[in-house]
Amino acid sequence: MDTTECQSRPDRPDAPADWITGRAAAGEATIDGARHAAFGHHLGARNGAEADGIFAEWHWDGRRLVVRNDRYGLQPLFHACLPDGGIAVSPSLIRLIQLGASTALDLEALSVFFRLGYFVGEDTPFKSIRAVPPNAVFVWEDGKLTCRARYPDAPKAASLSRDDAVDRYIELFAKSIAKRPPVSPRFAVTLSGGRDSRHILLELCRQGFRPRACVSAHIYPPHPNEDFGIASVLCARLGLPHVVVAQRLSTFAAEERKNRQTHFCATAHGWYLAMVDRLGDGRFECLYDGIGGDVLSQSKLLTASLDATFHSGNLHAISNALFARDVSNLAGVDRLVKGGLRACLDPDLARRRLARELGRHLEYPNPLGSFCFWNRTRRGVALAPFSMLQGISTVYAPYLDHHLFDFLVSLPSGMLLDHRFHDDVIARAFPGFADIPYARNIAPHSDDRRQRAHFMREVARRLLLRRPSHIMKNIAPRAKMLASLMSGGHVVPWVSPLIIYLDQLEALVGESAQRTTHATQVAPVRNRAGAL
Repeated sequence: MDTTECQSRPDRPDAPADWITGRAAAGEATIDGARHAAFGHHLGARNGAEADGIFAEWHWDGRRLVVRNDRYGLQPLFHACLPDGGIAVSPSLIRLIQLGASTALDLEALSVFFRLGYFVGEDTPFKSIRAVPPNAVFVWEDGKLTCRARYPDAPKAASLSRDDAVDRYIELFAKSIAKRPPVSPRFAVTLSGGRDSRHILLELCRQGFRPRACVSAHIYPPHPNEDFGIASVLCARLGLPHVVVAQRLSTFAAEERKNRQTHFCATAHGWYLAMVDRLGDGRFECLYDGIGGDVLSQSKLLTASLDATFHSGNLHAISNALFARDVSNLAGVDRLVKGGLRACLDPDLARRRLARELGRHLEYPNPLGSFCFWNRTRRGVALAPFSMLQGISTVYAPYLDHHLFDFLVSLPSGMLLDHRFHDDVIARAFPGFADIPYARNIAPHSDDRRQRAHFMREVARRLLLRRPSHIMKNIAPRAKMLASLMSGGHVVPWVSPLIIYLDQLEALVGESAQRTTHATQVAPVRNRAGAL
């Protein structure tokens, strides 16, 4: 097996490694930035097969700019058509704005994001900026861009028995781990109290690969935090070090930093920054992440009602069911947005965008699983290990091995509805650990009153005296801030963390407008100087 580790590779020492721009005029192309760059890792392909792994890369050969990425598009990479007709590519959405991408908001995309907590397809908050699609055909040549996705074809439903499916899962997962040996003894496993990371850890140990540490993190209150207790029991049984990381950032600071590091494309992951800081401190070179395991084999999102709705093919009903599941997201937005951004509250706008995406998944044996993987997992969950996490050269995703993935997406949803399938797989493969329970997170929620009071103080410090917002309500949020401050924290009204997201979004739009104004002001001076 040929395993290639991809790192940023600027073509000259002073070239920035995280962007490239191209412009074409009079039959000539002008390129700036890194002519060649690569991110993530891939397992070498042979005989014309797709390269396995999670990666993205671009290459300028003097005539064409070609972008390649992994089959799932999990390694974040964005592109933008610039106002002057050029193109820009970068793993950073903020970088594209700095390079001149328009910050006109995509209200249709945001209408879905505010309801579900993630974007679908290739959407971002901005009309001009798109995520590079999965397994992309992406070529910029002679000033013209060709960009399209290559999704795998919907498989036929597997016809094997549940018992045989359990055995097949065990076999394919073992092969996936065997294809992904640690690149260094300095490797870690992120360990929760759930199935996905446990399966990875047990199979690694079975094959003789013992991690330097297993790492778990506390989650902000009111989460009951049962995971790390169960993870500790598992590590003790295996004789492995278990590191439990505490949250050191305030909720406000975590949300502010998380929004930037997820490219404004996720409402979750503030808690993951504790993992980022601990794992990226130079002690580890390789990490195993359980992304994809839950949604493909034992998802808590899969219910009989939602499954039946997806199998009905009624796009209106499916959209309503998805929105109802995350109704609290919209409630927080409804109390904050104003002006043109209130168009995002129109359910028909969100349904129209969602309908175009849903049609891609209805032929799958598990249509809800397919939709969630290609959108929630790809555009939201993947941002934690593959965008936020820095300093680790290789982050393996064993559940996304091509052979294993193709098998799991062929399983009919009916086989998974009892939420026991992955449990049975792990119990059969590792019977000596079947007595260790899984976290259920049903314990009473911890008291978060102090945390919420601190959050309100920080929000007030940042926004209370700020000039009126163009996209966010001013009176109601400020009244809540004042009430909290004047009560000394005894009154703690709830304000959605999206208040930070909206403030940062508006700042991005404002900074872009200032750069554009400055550029138009200095351009005539340069022209006159050139004439002299």
